[in-house]
Amino acid sequence: MNCEWSWSILLGLIAFVLFSHRHRCHSRYIGVFIMVAYLAVCVSTINILQIAPLFFLGATLIFIGYDLLWEWLIDIRVKIFFMEYMILLVTFVAIQIVGMNFGIVIGVVVALFEHVASTTRESSMGRVLKRSRAVWSSDDWVALQTYGYSVDDPKIVTLELRGPVFFGSSQKLLTDITDEIGLSMSEEEIKRIAFQSPHASTPMSSLRARRIKSPRAAKKKAKLLSKNCHPQFVVLDFTQMNNLDASAATSCFLQLAKLCEKRGILLCAAGAIPRVEWMLRSHDASYGYDEEIEIKNEMLSNQSNNLNHGKLILFLTIFEALEFSERLLIERVTTKMPFERISCLQRGLSNVSGEFPHHQLTYIFLNVLRGDLSEEEKAAVDCIQSYYEEAEYQRGQSVFKKNTHPDAFYIVVSGAVAVPRDRQGSSPSVMIRSGAGSVQSTRSLSSSNLVELMGDDGHHKSVDSFHKVGGIFGYCDFLLERYRTFDAVAASAEGAMVAVFTKSNLEKMKNENAPLYVIVQKLLLRASLSDLANCTCHN
Repeated sequence: MNCEWSWSILLGLIAFVLFSHRHRCHSRYIGVFIMVAYLAVCVSTINILQIAPLFFLGATLIFIGYDLLWEWLIDIRVKIFFMEYMILLVTFVAIQIVGMNFGIVIGVVVALFEHVASTTRESSMGRVLKRSRAVWSSDDWVALQTYGYSVDDPKIVTLELRGPVFFGSSQKLLTDITDEIGLSMSEEEIKRIAFQSPHASTPMSSLRARRIKSPRAAKKKAKLLSKNCHPQFVVLDFTQMNNLDASAATSCFLQLAKLCEKRGILLCAAGAIPRVEWMLRSHDASYGYDEEIEIKNEMLSNQSNNLNHGKLILFLTIFEALEFSERLLIERVTTKMPFERISCLQRGLSNVSGEFPHHQLTYIFLNVLRGDLSEEEKAAVDCIQSYYEEAEYQRGQSVFKKNTHPDAFYIVVSGAVAVPRDRQGSSPSVMIRSGAGSVQSTRSLSSSNLVELMGDDGHHKSVDSFHKVGGIFGYCDFLLERYRTFDAVAASAEGAMVAVFTKSNLEKMKNENAPLYVIVQKLLLRASLSDLANCTCHN
């Protein structure tokens, strides 16, 4: 009987709480009253069910059900999206028809289908404005400005992909990419893509049942796209793409590479996680590792006239892919390969040339600042030798470590400096579980990753970015006077030589040679603006 009392008073208390909530009464006396009333019912010897009329308890239950129904079906409309509200209504109706358990299962299934449909409708691709960190000569930089990154007809286009790419969203992604770079697909190409994978949904997929709904509109769109000039190099940034299935690898990226091949477009990809890299290589959407290195070397050495092979060329970082594209573009519009110019620059940095009476860093200052320097300022740069120190690091040796005091910033004079990726799951050695068993993926996407980086925890780390000749690094933490936020390691086979600008030397420069100090500040400002322009967090 006490149990019946408890249930009856509990219903009354719930109704009391609902009334108080509706009237926005939030006094503590309500809780005190409820506690006293509940204790009185529990210790009383009178049967509450014999005294209280049953219609009161029934009315209380009706009120509770009506209130919850109103809140879950009416009030919630302004707090959720339209499709979520439709799922809620479907779940409610299913519960009334087939019962609570199966009704909830039906609601979950409908929610899953809606999630897949909404994912396929949303675009996971965006165009970004990025450039490599390479230091080009004035002529090469002008060529890149005129041809590579022109406003009207850029020859180098960077596209950033986000989220997972699966069979439901692969065709939408392929359409978005082809529209963005101005590729028009013929009817035969669309038909081939449609029958390439049973999961791919294209306008020609309806050939299995019916014809295209509006062929005139399709031809008009293809005619408009054919008039647009497409780029010569397309770089796909896979950094934020966390998954890729087999259907998307073949029906999207493999078909995109073949479309680009027919139109003379070199398709590059960078930043792929080992899982995505393995999927692309295993489905022949990209080259095998050894073959890829040969292809890259042939292109850079100008031994291959055909730069398009119908597959993606993978790189470790987006900046390497952009530098690779920029070198090939400069080679097309100039007579001298930029790789040779960089080699000459490196030799000039090691030994002062008699032809150019400038010190080592003058080359870097002039090429980074370009037109920002007057003749007087160019002459002032020759006096920079006494305000920095040169430090040489062997391969794998740390330039500085994370969480250490920033006492200087650095400029790469020769070799390369790598920044390890300080994120969970960034190890280059990853075990991938395929249908045939586990596969060890240990090779890097980049031929520049010549050193295996070992973290403090004893695990291998992959590389997040490289700083080559002319690269400026460590200046943000130095200027902000905060502890280092990343590690820096000499990465190339010959190690790295860096120019070290300490705080004491900068103070000495400020007191003794103020114009030169202003030039150094301009250099740091240019470096920070370049990094900011390559960041898509503000887009």
